[in-house]
Amino acid sequence: MQDNYSNVQKSENEVEIEQVGQKISGFFNSILESIFSFFISLWKYKWITLSAIVLGLALGIVLEITKKPSYNNEVVVAANFGSNDYLYSNLKKFSTLRANADSPKDSLLLSKISSIEIEPLQDGYTFILSNYYNLQAFRLLSDRGIDLEKYFKSKMAEKNYRYHSITFKTSVPKDSTEIVINHLLDKLNATTYFNSRMAFEKNNIQMKRNELIKSVEQLNGIFSNFGNATAGVSLNDYSNMEELFMSKEYLLNQINRLEVEQLESSKVIFDIYRNTNAKGFSIPAFLYLPILFVLLLGISLYLYTKYQMFSKKHI
Repeated sequence: MQDNYSNVQKSENEVEIEQVGQKISGFFNSILESIFSFFISLWKYKWITLSAIVLGLALGIVLEITKKPSYNNEVVVAANFGSNDYLYSNLKKFSTLRANADSPKDSLLLSKISSIEIEPLQDGYTFILSNYYNLQAFRLLSDRGIDLEKYFKSKMAEKNYRYHSITFKTSVPKDSTEIVINHLLDKLNATTYFNSRMAFEKNNIQMKRNELIKSVEQLNGIFSNFGNATAGVSLNDYSNMEELFMSKEYLLNQINRLEVEQLESSKVIFDIYRNTNAKGFSIPAFLYLPILFVLLLGISLYLYTKYQMFSKKHI
């Protein structure tokens, strides 16, 4: 009795598997049938198909000849001398900047720029260590249990970062895009106030660097005197050695930061990196339009054939 039940169950499973196999086979057969019908329809109306190819080719050539060049651009800049708000204000209200162009050339070059946006390159660690006040603010925020990750991404903090990414589109040939970018940066750097600040702030950077170098030299003198008797005094207390080494490491990092800042302080808005990429399809229109037209034609003819078959059955 048990064997009979098992045989019946196996038979039912085999039937189900066979039915599933038939459905899968039917599905693939219907796809193949549709593909064959598609190409048969194209061949049946081959002159219309040829006309679609020629039309797509001709239209593609015309579009390639008449299309305006368009490129996506990114410029990474350093905002010097506290010019962050100035930079954001001008780019957020770029239409106003363009409307107040100083000359026809200025107006023409700015009109080639569209969809301009700016955002900070977030670097919380560098932001904290950039000066003493930021470090103290970091400690205060930590003591109050404020989520620092959210703070560094907030609108309040974003303008305080040194580096920012400016993205925009240009509608000029690629070899002329550099002219447009240079003009935009020259326009942003043409500020009397911040150029006046540049003159003395560059000296301040150099003075800070010199003071830090003196501090490092003093630490080096302390390190060289450990274990040696100098003027009758022997320095053998190693309890603060780790702190001294950490202080020297911090000073060296600050010197390196100031040297980079000094390098980038030749302009109010210093451009560090530029990238220009073509916008849109990389495939020429005279290649993809004929294929697109043929596909649309084939689908239309296939649907028309199906409609005729349906009409004959119901007339």
